[in-house]
Amino acid sequence: MPPAPSTLNRVVAYYQTQYHGGKYYSPTPLTPVVTHLIVAAFHLFADKDGNKLIHLNDVSPEDSTFTQMWADVAQMQESGVKVMGMLGGAAAGSYANLASDFDDYYQLLSTCITNHGLDGFDLDIEEPDSLANIVKLIQKLRSDFGEDFIITLAPVASALKGGKDPFSGITYSDLEKNYGDSIDWYNTQFYSGFGSMKDTTDYDAIVTGCPLDPSRLVAGILTNKDNGNGWVELDTVKSTVQQLLQQYSRFGGIAGWEYFNSEPDPNKPWTWATVMKVAMVNWKEVLALKSSDATSESSTTQSVTDVSDAQHHFN
Repeated sequence: MPPAPSTLNRVVAYYQTQYHGGKYYSPTPLTPVVTHLIVAAFHLFADKDGNKLIHLNDVSPEDSTFTQMWADVAQMQESGVKVMGMLGGAAAGSYANLASDFDDYYQLLSTCITNHGLDGFDLDIEEPDSLANIVKLIQKLRSDFGEDFIITLAPVASALKGGKDPFSGITYSDLEKNYGDSIDWYNTQFYSGFGSMKDTTDYDAIVTGCPLDPSRLVAGILTNKDNGNGWVELDTVKSTVQQLLQQYSRFGGIAGWEYFNSEPDPNKPWTWATVMKVAMVNWKEVLALKSSDATSESSTTQSVTDVSDAQHHFN
């Protein structure tokens, strides 16, 4: 059986844009509200001279431009936030390189994890790969860094409903069935036409269809309409999250792509995480308040109608 999660109702922030318009976006304001910060995106590749390298976005993770960032994330770790890296994403090549020369490229990844004390890695496989290759990577990470090291994957939502992932070709239901005990959870992309958090339909389909315990299903959303296709307004996401908490006491949480321009206030992007945390912490109170409002508005209505009204307001 998969391991019991150390944290439920996670608030996960992806942190890819460290600089924008010449301004550095420190992640430290997220410290009181996020459970996990995922530094993105790491890539494994060979340069024109054949040198095998690891980059964080466009440069080495040891580049001086990241000195302040590494200090900031270490500070967050001291306060209890788990800091992870993300491998892959839209820029293809990392997983193909691991498949062709695992030892050399894995050593680059392993050294980076050790140098920066990362608590885990998120595997975002958006290029053709095989189940065997992914299992090899997962098992090696688990063997080298232990049971406390966090290993997550980031498939699109439709890939967890059954059938092959349209990007990697992997059948995630097979991965989960046979190797799920080595995977902590899935930061699943509910956007870009592959799923949505406008209601609970797609989340429910994964829980029942994969099947997957909701404690290991984190719903990934866009934090700003400029970050991709499939933006859902924050109030709608909050409503969906509250409904999922009503349905699943072990709801896995919410992840946001990405930090630097998060709504509702891109000038204070940490407010997105605050809104999500409050929505999950206070969902019972919110539901009770809405039910109370419905009752007061229809004080002469039969109790069965009161319940129906409360559900209507909640939806």
